[in-house]
Amino acid sequence: MLRDALLRIASEFPTARRERSSKGHPVAQYIRGAAADEVQDALGDLSRGLVTKGSAGAGNWADVPWLAILDPLVTTSAMRGYYVVYLFSADGREIHLSLNQGTTAVRSEFKVQARDILRDRAGLMRHRLNEHATAFETYELRLGSQGTLAKDYEAGHALGTRYEVETLPPEEQLRSTLQAMARAYLALTFRGGLDPSFEIKADGQVTDGDGVEMSLTEARRYRVHRKIERNGRASRDAKKIHGLVCQACGFDFAEKYGQLGAGYIEAHHLKPLSQLVEGVPITFSIKDDFAVLCANCHRMIHRSEAPLDLERLRLLIREGSK
Repeated sequence: MLRDALLRIASEFPTARRERSSKGHPVAQYIRGAAADEVQDALGDLSRGLVTKGSAGAGNWADVPWLAILDPLVTTSAMRGYYVVYLFSADGREIHLSLNQGTTAVRSEFKVQARDILRDRAGLMRHRLNEHATAFETYELRLGSQGTLAKDYEAGHALGTRYEVETLPPEEQLRSTLQAMARAYLALTFRGGLDPSFEIKADGQVTDGDGVEMSLTEARRYRVHRKIERNGRASRDAKKIHGLVCQACGFDFAEKYGQLGAGYIEAHHLKPLSQLVEGVPITFSIKDDFAVLCANCHRMIHRSEAPLDLERLRLLIREGSK
């Protein structure tokens, strides 16, 4: 049960961290294993396409243990991107369900300005989730620790819910709130995530990097579609399954460019944009939902507001070669 897992961490972690190392400690193992599994289960149908991870620290104990829910299209690590996370206060008295950010990558890039950047990005997240934000609190997160990571988590907090351990709500309420937060997380990705580059005109149209105008919904779907295609693991697996020859025109980079072109091809996500729906986890089959295309064919298939399907592109290539 989710409630039991949260209570166990809150009660046992403050004592456990007095010991020398978290490595191999039962509490640390519980957070990484069974507790993370309970969070995954509590997501219900939303668990498809999402991954849950827990941490009590790597060797040294963390000031603040956490259980994070990650969308692999956004991040596979709590060190970067944005995600939903349970953060436990250092004294074990409070638990925070937070839409937060990977602070390590931000601190590595921006150094002393890191918290200002995190606060700015948290503001952008709230702005893009204005109607979701009303279901949660936009309070100032306090974790009761002066540690760098804890303070960075406080700065990265966009919105969430604060629980006092002594009055932790019943299981069904915890699950309902978690699922509402997961839907907000998925909606944020659909709405551009932390990317500030949407150019929204007065009439609601959006202009992409190629100067193509489309509705805001179409632009959001297209952004998610491209994010799927640029997923490194999906791209590598598509090459393994579908090979390195363009499935539209038959172009082979290695044949044309020799060693320079060896191993190069681009992955294309075949699902129609209309199937990308805000708030719904994205899952895909590499075998059935991807093709590999040369750069030219990939560009052409995306050139219109409604990308061509693969068969139609092949037909256009055949007709053009007559």
